[in-house]
Amino acid sequence: MLLLANVMALSAAFAQKDIGNAAPEANDTEAALSFRDIPDLKEAFIDAAPIDRKDGISVGKLGTNGGNKAMILKLAQEIADSRYGNFDSYLIAYKGKLIFESYFSRGRINLPHPQASATKAYTSLALGRAIQLGYLSMADLHKPLISFLKDLNPTKFVEGVEKITLHKALTMRSGIRISEEQREEFKKKPSQLRGQGQVQIYLEHSAPITSASQRFKYQFDPMLVMQVIEAVVPGTAKDFIKKELLDKMGITNYEWGTEISGLPKSGSGTSMTSRDMVKWGTLAINKGKWNDEQLVPAAFITKSTSKIVDQSDEYDDIANGVSGTAYGYFWWQADLSAGGKSYLSKAARGGSGQNIIVIEALDLVVVTTTHRPVDDVTSVTATGVLPAFIEHPIPSMSGKSDSQDKGVLKERYLGQKPPGLTPEVFAPGIVSTKEHLETEVLFLPDLTELSFTRSGGTYKEPTLFVMQYKKNRWSRKSIPSTDIDQYKERFSPNVSEIKSFEPFKDIPIVGFTISSKGTFYFYVLDFKDGSGHMSYSRLIDGKYEEPQKLNKAINRGKYIAHPFIAPDESYLMWDAEKEGENTPDIYISFRKKDGSWGEAINMGDKINSALYEQRPKVTPDGKYLFFWKGDVKVREDGSRYVIGSPYWVDAQIIENLRPQE
Repeated sequence: MLLLANVMALSAAFAQKDIGNAAPEANDTEAALSFRDIPDLKEAFIDAAPIDRKDGISVGKLGTNGGNKAMILKLAQEIADSRYGNFDSYLIAYKGKLIFESYFSRGRINLPHPQASATKAYTSLALGRAIQLGYLSMADLHKPLISFLKDLNPTKFVEGVEKITLHKALTMRSGIRISEEQREEFKKKPSQLRGQGQVQIYLEHSAPITSASQRFKYQFDPMLVMQVIEAVVPGTAKDFIKKELLDKMGITNYEWGTEISGLPKSGSGTSMTSRDMVKWGTLAINKGKWNDEQLVPAAFITKSTSKIVDQSDEYDDIANGVSGTAYGYFWWQADLSAGGKSYLSKAARGGSGQNIIVIEALDLVVVTTTHRPVDDVTSVTATGVLPAFIEHPIPSMSGKSDSQDKGVLKERYLGQKPPGLTPEVFAPGIVSTKEHLETEVLFLPDLTELSFTRSGGTYKEPTLFVMQYKKNRWSRKSIPSTDIDQYKERFSPNVSEIKSFEPFKDIPIVGFTISSKGTFYFYVLDFKDGSGHMSYSRLIDGKYEEPQKLNKAINRGKYIAHPFIAPDESYLMWDAEKEGENTPDIYISFRKKDGSWGEAINMGDKINSALYEQRPKVTPDGKYLFFWKGDVKVREDGSRYVIGSPYWVDAQIIENLRPQE
C-alpha cells in the first residue's frame, strides 16, 4: 500500500504538466551566451503531454499513447534531483509520437544544444543521402577513398593508402596515425589544410597504413567522409546537407561549424535542439524515410546501424543492463536488458550524453542532452525507460485493456487477434482469400507497412499490394507495374545487392538472408532438377570472405531454398524437399555452443503437412513466425494452378524446438 501511495502522489505532483504548460525558452540574452554560461533553470520542466509546436513532430500523451506514466515521472524526478548527474533534457518518442518532454539545468526547448560526437551520425546520414540521390552507390563504400578525391597527389602518399575505403573510415579504421603534436604543427600553416589539402597532408605524414594499423581508433576519420561528400555532390557539402537533409526535415534552428579545411565539421561541432534530435532518431527508426520521402536508403541505414566493430570490452555495463556494445558507420549499438529480455539499441552518441537512442523492437526513440559530470545515459535508459514500455505498450485499437490483448501491439498486425502455438491464416478477407494465391507477407522494420502479392481469379497478372498504417488506421493500395521493383526493394533487398560484392559475382545466387553481423546466408538453386545448396559468407574487416557451404545437416534433399537467419545467428530456417517427399517442409537448425550447426529439425506437424510449406520469416519485433502454405491444383482441362496463403504463429514455437545443451 505504501508503494501504491507513493506512485499516486508522484502522478498527482506532475498532473499540472499534463496540459502542456509552456516549456522553458532561452531569451535573446541567453541565446547569445556560450553554452557553459547558460544559467540553470530554477525548476525542472516535465511534460507528459507535449505541445504540438507545428514543427513536424507528432505528439501524444504518456500513458494514453503508451508507457507507464508513473515510472517515467519517477525517473524524471530522479533526474531533477541530480541523481544521475547534469541532464539538460530527456525526451521520449513512442510509435511515432513525442509523448514525454523534459528540460533541466541548461536545457531550453528553443536552444540548440552542443552535439559533440553525435555529429558523426549526422555525417553518416549525409553520406547516405548522397547514395540515395545516386552520387555514390553502396558498392562505392568498399572502393579506395582516394579514388573520389581528384585533387590529391598520390606520389607523396605513405605506403598502404589504397587500403582506406569509405567502409573503413566510417568504422574508425582508416589506419591513419597522426599524433596530436603533428596536427598542431599542421595548423600553423592553415593554408595547406584548405580543401583536400587536409587529406593530402595527413596521407603524406601518417605512419604507413597496414592491416595492424587499421584497427578501431576514435579519431578524425569523419573528416575523410565529409571530404568525399564535398567531392561527389553538386555544389558544396554545406549547401547539400542543408538542402537535402536539414530543410527537408524542417530543421532550421541549428549550428554547424566549419572545419579548418573550409568544409562542414564532421566529428563534432554541431548544435541541435532536443526536438530536432528526435527527428534524426525518427529518420533512423523509419529506415531513412521522412514523411513519405526516402531520404536515405534503407540498406544504408541497416548497414550503418549494425554491429561491425566489437567494442564490448570497453563500453559494456552489464550490471546496468548494457552489453554487446559495438560500432557501425558512426552509430553505436548495444543490447539493453530489461524484463528478462534483450533489446538492440542503435545510437548517435556525443561526449558525456548527447544521445539519440533508437530501439526498433519497441518503436522507441530516446533523446538526451547533458553536461559533465553525468552518468552513462545508455544504462539510465536501460534501467529507467525500457521497463516502462515493455510492461505497458500502447493500447490496442480494439479498446481492450493491455491484459486482454496480452500486451501485443495488435494495430501493427491489421488488428488481428494474435495466434498461439497453432498456426492460423493471416488476416482472412484482408490479405488472405480462398479464391486467390497470396504470397508471403513482408514487413518494414517499424511494422507500419507490409506487402504481399495476389494472383489468380480476377487477377490475371500478379499484383503487388502495400498496406500502410497512418493516423490510427490501415490503408491498402495496389502498386502499378512500373513501380513494383521500387517497392519490392524496400521490403526485400534484391539479389543484385549481394552480387555486387566480388566473392559472389560468378555464383548463380537466387535468394539470401543477412544477420545483424552482416553475414550473408544464400542459396544456389537449379529449378530444372531441384539441385542446389545453402552457403554463407562472413564480413571480415570490411570484406566478404569466399563463400562456404553449410554442412550436410542443412544441405540435404532438393529445392533447398528461402533461408531466414536469426539476427544473432542462433538459428537458421529454410524449406526443402527431403528424400521420399514431393512437397517442401520447413526446417530449422540451431547453432551449437561450439559454433557448429546442429542437425536439421523438421518443424513438426503444426507447421508442416502434405501441402507446400515455404518461406519462413520472423517478424522484425521477434514476436511471430510467418510462412506460406499452399497447394497445386489441377483444372478440368488438365492445367495446373497454385493456391495458398500466408500463415502466422507465435515465435515461441521456435524456442520450443531448441535443443537443451
